[in-house]
Amino acid sequence: MKNFVFADRYAAEGLSPSGEIVASRTPPAERIVSEITDSRTLDLVRLYYGVTDLDLAWFRDEFAKEDASFSLVNNERETRVLAAAILETLVADEDELAILAVVAGSVSGHRVPAQSKGLVSSALEAMGRQSVDQRKPRIIEAKVVPTVNTKLGDEISALTADDWPALIAMLNQIRSEAQASARHTADQTSKALAELGRQMGLFREETQMLWWLVGGHSRTLGRSFAAFGQYQAAIVGAVDLGDLTSVTRLGPIAAPAMLERVIALSKRPKGAYSKDLASAIDGVAREDLNRLNIFPNVLAARIAPVTAALELARTIGPGAWHGRFLEITGLPVTIELEPTDLAAQLYREHLLGQLL
Repeated sequence: MKNFVFADRYAAEGLSPSGEIVASRTPPAERIVSEITDSRTLDLVRLYYGVTDLDLAWFRDEFAKEDASFSLVNNERETRVLAAAILETLVADEDELAILAVVAGSVSGHRVPAQSKGLVSSALEAMGRQSVDQRKPRIIEAKVVPTVNTKLGDEISALTADDWPALIAMLNQIRSEAQASARHTADQTSKALAELGRQMGLFREETQMLWWLVGGHSRTLGRSFAAFGQYQAAIVGAVDLGDLTSVTRLGPIAAPAMLERVIALSKRPKGAYSKDLASAIDGVAREDLNRLNIFPNVLAARIAPVTAALELARTIGPGAWHGRFLEITGLPVTIELEPTDLAAQLYREHLLGQLL
């Protein structure tokens, strides 16, 4: 676990609490990290991005154990600093949910946190690093060696005739040695098979992605990407690739490049075209929206706004969802995203939904 250095964090954010207060923050922060749950991680991410209508009694109560005066109302700014510090520790500890939630919540830079802005960069770096590490092959130890007690043979030879108590004791020893050797052999075999299974899963995932990329055909809608506009291909391609990411949790580091290639297969717009989110979502036929595999029931709209927009569009209808989108995400439908950025955003939201 990464050590908390709250004095530096407070100074960086222009806060100057007493030394006693600073010292009291470390124990509850460590307890929160050690007992963190998925829902609490998502609460911290939403808090980090400025959401205020959260039930954070669990957070307040933990810090109140060390400082009875701690208040979410009076310590609003400090609370966000504390949340960011805890999230940074989770990111450093390679918590995939925290990493994806922080990255997705930034919405490609359209949502800027008030405090601790560097956390987003740390999460992006961690995501890239883990995407590579998760795909590294490990050595498979194919040679399985049982345990051997070299002294046992000598002890058997030393047995005297008609010494039944010694013979019974020796039989028990032989049985124990055989069981220990079997357990050792089984453990070696299980480890080798587990790593072999992991590598076969990675190979299967990569092969399916490759065939999808070469074929240029949407698995979800059963149509060539050449039949879509750029933004529609970005949306459909992100969902396709998310479904294909069935083994690794953060996907390949080359995912944005894959999505860019899929988008390149789509129809090029003529002349000027709209880059706003509203036009991108409303450009997808409603029957196609209904076939997209997304996770609106488990993803918070503030963290996964593109998923929220897709769900609103297919339930309320094109155009009618715009006002509601602003209410639940805090973002206008006029935010502009390049097709590749839109695809990468939805892909990360999809991976986050699969984790929950």
